[in-house]
Amino acid sequence: MKTTAKASLLKLSQCEKVRPVALIQEKLARSRLLVQVESCQRLVLDAANGVLNPIIRQGHHGLTNISLTDDQPIEPEGKHAWFRLSYHRSLLAWWRIDRCTLDQLASAYYGSTSSPLKSPLRSPSQSEFRLARKLMLAALKMLPTVELDEEALELELVANNTPIQAPVNWALKFPEEYMAPPMLFCMTEHLLGLMSEQPSQYQATSDLSEKLAYRLKQIPLRVLLELGRQNTPVISLSGLKPGDILPMKLHSRCPVTVGKRPLFYAAIHTHEGQMVAKLTQDIFQQDDMKTV
Repeated sequence: MKTTAKASLLKLSQCEKVRPVALIQEKLARSRLLVQVESCQRLVLDAANGVLNPIIRQGHHGLTNISLTDDQPIEPEGKHAWFRLSYHRSLLAWWRIDRCTLDQLASAYYGSTSSPLKSPLRSPSQSEFRLARKLMLAALKMLPTVELDEEALELELVANNTPIQAPVNWALKFPEEYMAPPMLFCMTEHLLGLMSEQPSQYQATSDLSEKLAYRLKQIPLRVLLELGRQNTPVISLSGLKPGDILPMKLHSRCPVTVGKRPLFYAAIHTHEGQMVAKLTQDIFQQDDMKTV
């Protein structure tokens, strides 16, 4: 029996990086997919600032920079609030936000002056869960993914310190003078797959040929009518100056050129106070008559 392939067992203790590979013709190459992700950075930043707008109006700093970080494992820390979003029980992304910013955001949305003070180190409240979901949905809507059913999205609090290994990690940073740590948006392979599975935005319509034919007929071309022509020696041209009068031989039949090609002869007339050209003869028809 001929051996065509060999397989080896990867031990968990070796910490080998493994990611799923889908050999589907319609999927984008990974390099192109990452370029597509990078093109959405500004949109994601603006979407996150849109959610933070209530506390920004109160003087809180907004997010000013977004960048892709390396794909090294990130260990969730208890001083930050870590959330994970799943779609049909498949993990999509993680979001990290410091608890103080989350508490201020919840107070701006749902709090009042009579609300009792609470420690930001407590477990997130339901209103804070809603805001974390709002942040993640705002970011997801900026990505070119397939349409997601929001009812099938589940948000959970990350309750352990198991390192997070994500292929794409975004850091949404506050200004340097503000000491709050950046927010993190970590995308899973499954979310990247949803981006690559989206239908092409440039599908040809059934009436494409008719539209192209119509557009081609609307392309503007220059039509030139030559009234006269005069041959002048070079020595005479060297002494020309403004105010000189040039003799000109007018054509009895003025050639009409479309683009760079002469097509007709025309005669000059006036119509309703405007100068017009009446096409009198086809140049090619005249050439055919001369040939005969």
